[in-house]
Amino acid sequence: ITRDHARLREVRRHAVVQHGALHPLGGGEETAGYKGYGLGMLVELLSAVLPGCADVGPAVQPWTLSRERPNGYGHCFVVLDPKRFTPGFGGRLREYLAAMRCLPGAVRCPGDPEKACEEEARARGVVLHEGTATALKALAGRYGVETPPEFAALDASRSKPSLYAQA
Repeated sequence: ITRDHARLREVRRHAVVQHGALHPLGGGEETAGYKGYGLGMLVELLSAVLPGCADVGPAVQPWTLSRERPNGYGHCFVVLDPKRFTPGFGGRLREYLAAMRCLPGAVRCPGDPEKACEEEARARGVVLHEGTATALKALAGRYGVETPPEFAALDASRSKPSLYAQA
């Protein structure tokens, strides 16, 4: 896209060299838009194929309550110590994130929405969706645990049965 946020139909090399250019992942093949698909495959390779999950790719069953069998989850944890690469990582990271947040538009960095949610929860309390609160009220009733007054209007009988807790 151009610096004015318009999508280019043709590559103007002098403009790219002078002003730079950006095309989001998932764009056309001529701009390497297929990389988003490749990054998704890399995640699955590391978190499913590498740890030996039985179902990968299209063989993974749908994410529904009525699964035929348990999902065989896999995990991959990659731990990097920035100090082993080059000094000053923390400062460069702060500069990079500050520069990204100053870009035109509503640019948020990974973790920004969660940080805002955490700050709001500290100020106003944790927000629960009605279904979650109803399920918690039903579970509390089952085990004789007192619920907060805010749960009084919830109908615990409307709670969906748990996938895990057996009666």
